[in-house]
Amino acid sequence: MKPLLVVESLRKVYHSRTGLFQQQTTVALDDVSFTVNEGQTLAVMGTNGSGKSTLAALISGAVAPTSGRLVFAGEELEAGNYRQRAQVIRMIFQDADASLNPHLTLGRQLEEPLLFNTKLNARQRHERIMKTLHQVGLLAEHMVFYPHMMSTGQKQRASIARAIILQPKLLVADEALATLDSSVRAQIINLLLDLQRDLKMSYIFISQSPEIVRHLADEVMIMKDGQVIEHGDVQDVFTAPKEQYTELMLMSELQRK
Repeated sequence: MKPLLVVESLRKVYHSRTGLFQQQTTVALDDVSFTVNEGQTLAVMGTNGSGKSTLAALISGAVAPTSGRLVFAGEELEAGNYRQRAQVIRMIFQDADASLNPHLTLGRQLEEPLLFNTKLNARQRHERIMKTLHQVGLLAEHMVFYPHMMSTGQKQRASIARAIILQPKLLVADEALATLDSSVRAQIINLLLDLQRDLKMSYIFISQSPEIVRHLADEVMIMKDGQVIEHGDVQDVFTAPKEQYTELMLMSELQRK
């Protein structure tokens, strides 16, 4: 498999003022390196504050790294160059309600990325929207739906549709299944697996659920305090974790089920 995304020595430091002449430094990510290959799913696990969401934000371009490099298909990703990322990396968020605009129909929300990032004409944009709705299991009439008119599962499908409308090569999902009930979650997992097979996408899947990671991922990366402490095949890490932190985290999450 060819490397798709190469992350090299990624570091993110936040500075916040605590007084007139004082500031606090928080290292959210510290010297993180890994590779995601074409067609591969990498899961990222860790407790709250481990750096998972910061990593997702850096990969998506929502925030700029303090240092380090991200190289996508041989091309270095530039901080702040949203157009460069928009074509190849897209995100799905945990809260579909927050990620969808309540004042726009789904059709309008799917058309916006096409207007800003492609040269497709009106007919071609309509065809792409129809095709994408079909791919995520929604109907043509959902084009005129506002978010409040859709069920929770439909809204998550709509978020996925918006994420894949530009036909990206990498999808970053930040706790995208965490708030779904078990039956809807199973449907979305199957949808994501089907999309990966059909569109030949790679995934970075942020999750605290061993069950979800076991179903979706090829490899898992365990994070603690902004650092990667364990990385390997999902089955190997889950069966024989090398770090006590990993073992305790897996046991804790499984006991919650």
